[in-house]
Amino acid sequence: MRNGKAVAGTAHIDAGGIRPAGRALRSFRWLVSRLPRGRARIARALSGVMRTPFVDLVEPERYGVRLVIDPTDPFQLEIWLGTYQPHVVSFLRNTVQPGAHVLCAGLHVGYVAGIARALAGPNGAVYSAEPDQTARERARRNLSLQAGAAPVHIFEGGLSDLDGSLTLHRSAVLGHSSFACEHQPLDEASVAVVQGDRWLTQLNVPRLDVIVLDVEGWELQVLRGIRETIARSPSLVALVELTEWALRGAGTSSVELVAFLRKSGFEIRWVTQFGAEFPFGVWGPVVDDPTEARSNDVLCIRN
Repeated sequence: MRNGKAVAGTAHIDAGGIRPAGRALRSFRWLVSRLPRGRARIARALSGVMRTPFVDLVEPERYGVRLVIDPTDPFQLEIWLGTYQPHVVSFLRNTVQPGAHVLCAGLHVGYVAGIARALAGPNGAVYSAEPDQTARERARRNLSLQAGAAPVHIFEGGLSDLDGSLTLHRSAVLGHSSFACEHQPLDEASVAVVQGDRWLTQLNVPRLDVIVLDVEGWELQVLRGIRETIARSPSLVALVELTEWALRGAGTSSVELVAFLRKSGFEIRWVTQFGAEFPFGVWGPVVDDPTEARSNDVLCIRN
């Protein structure tokens, strides 16, 4: 099935002739990665001067996630320097167990899915969707460089609450393309979308154990589309992006999103802290008023 094919858990080392990071580059990363702060600023500065792509293991290195780094993209340099979304990494490390079924949407360049599949192991599975063809092709290449991990099933389009096609507002910033609204606009494309429950049923997914959902405002449509899978996943825990302006671009709101999650049986907390000492790798106060915007993500725990 074209829109459900998996990237196997065995590595096929082919980075398209792109050379590995040399000793000097890795030594520089070692020094920068030990700075207590400022690594994101360094990534942004480097993206203005570095031009040659390279291949390297990224933090946490023990998970074997090897990426082709495009240094003109500050997000990819943040990944390389170990400063990209550390709360998401902490969440995955504390929630994804061997054999887990994990939904990571969107796919971006494959970093989050790569960590999830390493933790889930060969008996687990990762499911993802990426409507932006450029991001999806880069993610497939990156995931093919990783060995001994769970398969990743990728839908070549977007997840939603109905089958069909939608206009994707492609962004000049990889990872910011959206069905909801323009964000650093590049162009537009008509992209296939599928109801998540139907797609997961086709893949014979028995349940989901962990969800990481970051789809630039389309979160509620994705969650509505997998409501049946959520219902049969009693131990499900999720990390969901909650950004009011993006949700409004999709015709929804943080109030509607939180209401859906509560009706689905979740306790919802703002993600204001992260670390191994927290049972889910992240923690924060209970969401009382969704419009407070105390963080950009919420932790959702089944009651």
